[in-house]
Amino acid sequence: MSKRHGEQLDPGASKSQRFEASNGIKEEDVKHGTVRVPRRDGAGKYPIIIYREGEPLPGLVDLYKTAGPDTIVEVVINADHIHKDNRRVKARQIWGDLIYTPDSDVVAVLMHMGYYAYYLGHPPPAVLDFRVLLRLLPPQEKYTSKARFVKSRAWCSSNEGCSFKVEQCIITTRSGTQLDLQPCVDEVPAPYPSVQPGSLDRQITTRNTKGKVSQEVSIQFNLCNEPWLKYTLSAISDKGLKASQWTCARLHEEVLFLETHTERFQICFTTEATDETGRPKDLFMLARCKAPLPTGLLLKMGVPMPADLVDMLESNLSWEDFKWGVTTLHVRGLEMPVKRMHFIPIAKPPEAL
Repeated sequence: MSKRHGEQLDPGASKSQRFEASNGIKEEDVKHGTVRVPRRDGAGKYPIIIYREGEPLPGLVDLYKTAGPDTIVEVVINADHIHKDNRRVKARQIWGDLIYTPDSDVVAVLMHMGYYAYYLGHPPPAVLDFRVLLRLLPPQEKYTSKARFVKSRAWCSSNEGCSFKVEQCIITTRSGTQLDLQPCVDEVPAPYPSVQPGSLDRQITTRNTKGKVSQEVSIQFNLCNEPWLKYTLSAISDKGLKASQWTCARLHEEVLFLETHTERFQICFTTEATDETGRPKDLFMLARCKAPLPTGLLLKMGVPMPADLVDMLESNLSWEDFKWGVTTLHVRGLEMPVKRMHFIPIAKPPEAL
């Protein structure tokens, strides 16, 4: 793969230098920032690469050329480098999804895969370092972009160099304890705040405030070339702390239509039930529209759309079953990359009036 501006896949680090890893291992003649040491389980050896903030991992392509595909490399990352203000994390120096380019930043990859939460600060003081096992793979023709905690970039490769994926991530504490971290690539991310304070609500700023709530209005054309609202968290969030200002209460009188790049969905209120404690709760339905209809024809057919014009996906949903993300909606294992949204008042077809 061609080098990008500022990339240094093969720094001239051939001279010998003294190296001391965080686990106390010392070796001479360290080349390309790597040194071979025994694995913790004693079965074989892995090359070790020390992570340096602001630089791509040195020697990955050379290791791939000499050792071939499926080579395992251990990357040692000091805990001081694990934070969202890392220069290459802020610059989104990450290309791919699950399989990444050799110049992708490993800290950004760990956050992208959910090994470490992006919104957290530095790890606790008890954490000494992160040890990441990478499996070197052949270069990919195309690296796709994915918005998951950190949004990665897309890239088309010239089938040069190599690529890698994360096999394992372990944190080492100062007491010597090791903890095996688990990724979060298929699970629902941590929910985002889902309330947009109204103008009459009292807002209190504390030391824990991470940022200001801002409103965003943007118009996109839907699948029928009609103007709809761009999907954003502020557009779907509750507009205040009163029950009448909640989005779920709005669905008593309106139907929410969502669109991806190719499909349209509708979310509508169905009935009211009671929970385990006897309190009333609203139930909703999620359906896929068989064909996107323009607003005029949609009102003639009826809102919500009749059962013969939709494919039922989920029924008897509580509002808590809808997990709203920055660009996606998760509902009981179903993930939808939402692009546009539109509220339409409930309307019966003219012949039913």
